[in-house]
Amino acid sequence: MKHIIVVGAGAVGLSCARAALKRGHRVTVLEQGPLPNPQSASYDQHRMIRYQYGDAEGYTRMVGEAFGAWDRLWQDIGERHFVPTGTFGVSLEANDEIQLTVPTFKRLGISHELMDGAAAERLCPQLTLPASAQGLYQADGGVLFADRIVDSLLAWVRGQGGELRSQSKVAHIDTFSSRVTLDNGDVLQGDAVVVAAGAWLPGLMPQLDDLPIWRQAVCYVDAPQQYLADWANGPCLTDLGIGDNYALAPAGGTGLKFGSGLHRRAGTPALTGFKADVQEGYEVIAHFAPYLRDASEYRPVRMAVGYYVKDASSKFRVQQDGQAVVVTNCDGQMFKFSTLMGERVLACIDGELAADELTRWAAGER
Repeated sequence: MKHIIVVGAGAVGLSCARAALKRGHRVTVLEQGPLPNPQSASYDQHRMIRYQYGDAEGYTRMVGEAFGAWDRLWQDIGERHFVPTGTFGVSLEANDEIQLTVPTFKRLGISHELMDGAAAERLCPQLTLPASAQGLYQADGGVLFADRIVDSLLAWVRGQGGELRSQSKVAHIDTFSSRVTLDNGDVLQGDAVVVAAGAWLPGLMPQLDDLPIWRQAVCYVDAPQQYLADWANGPCLTDLGIGDNYALAPAGGTGLKFGSGLHRRAGTPALTGFKADVQEGYEVIAHFAPYLRDASEYRPVRMAVGYYVKDASSKFRVQQDGQAVVVTNCDGQMFKFSTLMGERVLACIDGELAADELTRWAAGER
């Protein structure tokens, strides 16, 4: 039995803890804030899982593997924190993300439905689209209830004997000796360390100084009354307009959420904080407005601010450093893969998966 120390109690860290416990290891999870931590990038109402990944065939394959990992989690926790709303993307120009996704789906045999602009508006009556638009619908994707998943993982890890330590800020990680020092002077000795510290990683491991940190603010939206049912009963939107605009359906008691890649800003939790005013909500909605019927009637309800590490490659970085495995460069795309990532990281720690193979797989280069 090994002692696995996990730094970070978000979805990835807790999934690694679960995988370690299922393998019979002793586990200590260190979280710098409370448990759950509302400032964790994982802890929001919902996240999307979808197959639409353009021509990134490696990540498209990983989505199928992720569905299997989620099914294993639902068995463990006795609940299914997922609703298959379906996912739908709109293509507005040649070689955009949706156009690139279609041949990937065909190569991999992923079921899908292509439709013209008129059919797309029938599926999503709240949208108004150019006649030249094309829609791509995939039925399997949908909404993962993120905060419920984190809560259930915490309860499961605790129930299986894992040690969960809140308010335990890490000051130093000796990756070659698996020794972790806390800022209060406590020292923990493990056999392996998993570092899943999100946007706090560069400060924790300054040798990884090439990782840009971004502030992402998403908007919970009050839609016009006449379109509430369309949003509630329709698919999540993976791509709408320029700038990686996406919308999560208000399923299972969650809110309607808009996010835009164009609203990403450089920043750190310490410098720019977690507050966002209503005006930011209108800025996010503005990216959707050209494609919304009665766009002027949409109102921001609240903003949710998270921080991510993301470089220009947009590829996950999972690398071995001595006796540590570091998971980073994740942005908001990681949540859908978190349970699967935990399984793969522990397979690497236990010598069943080579470190370089794990790195290539996580980068979508298998």
